[in-house]
Amino acid sequence: MPVITHDNPSRGSYALWFGTRLFIRPLLKYFPLTTQTMRFLYLADAPLALAPKPKGVVGEEIELAGRPAEYIVPSGPSRRDSDTAILYLHGGAFIVCGLATHRSVASRLSRTTSLPVFSLAYRQLPEAGVGTSVNDAYMAYRELILERGYRHVVVAGDSAGGFLAPKVSELAVADGLPAPDAFVGFSPLLDLDLASNPDRSSRSDAYLPKSKMAVLAKLFDRGPIALRGTRRILDLPTEHLAPTLIISAADEMLEADIIELVERIEAAGGIAVCHRFRWQVHAFPVLNGRHPESLEAIAIAGGFIEEAMRSAKAAEFDAARGHAG
Repeated sequence: MPVITHDNPSRGSYALWFGTRLFIRPLLKYFPLTTQTMRFLYLADAPLALAPKPKGVVGEEIELAGRPAEYIVPSGPSRRDSDTAILYLHGGAFIVCGLATHRSVASRLSRTTSLPVFSLAYRQLPEAGVGTSVNDAYMAYRELILERGYRHVVVAGDSAGGFLAPKVSELAVADGLPAPDAFVGFSPLLDLDLASNPDRSSRSDAYLPKSKMAVLAKLFDRGPIALRGTRRILDLPTEHLAPTLIISAADEMLEADIIELVERIEAAGGIAVCHRFRWQVHAFPVLNGRHPESLEAIAIAGGFIEEAMRSAKAAEFDAARGHAG
């Protein structure tokens, strides 16, 4: 079964769901989106940079493909593969969040997998449209593969970052580069035109309003770099998609596309699974590192990445042995 439902929410899940429904959803629905307010939202990442650093990892500010990034590795004795890394692409509707807001989830992934995580601050609205965000993510991936010596890269992201991650796969295949070895998405956006789809509704979503997505969609094609390739991840040939794990909140606005994607990949003989958690909110693994379902989601992601890396390296070994023979 490509879709696994988790039916036993923790007690804190109800408070989280109703709290976001009562307070965050109205705020998002009525918050005015102007150039000035979008710049203000992006600045919200700055105060969080002063928060205590996550335990069990070491982080370093670097530059990756000309963009600010954070390189995160587990502290202590190294058990890491020197040729494997995770590229993490944060969410935030292409207008908000950055390295600080997503330092916790990137750090937890690094601790769980014992792998280095490169968290990227790609360009966002209002300065740049989605095509530019995609280009920044893809150029970061190219640098990891072509200049930093990583033969195996997992692309991961939440919400808007979950759109960028499979776009990296699309562009890598188009350019003849090795594709990512796995894709991990936390409530990924899979369709830039979701807001105009009459079959999609945010009625049961804890906090994402479809009406606000419709406003944002008008800004997605802003330059300076035009979007290359598809606007809808479900339109990609399934063979172009890496082994896929998606964590979603049951009944969230993006879920129909998520389930359709994993079912298409599995039907075509690929590897894809969705874990949907009841009474959770959009991108919940990012929001609270102590939330039981968040911890479970990160553990699931770690296990999936470990298995994907094992399979990728076994296939690499078999290919090398066959070539030598």
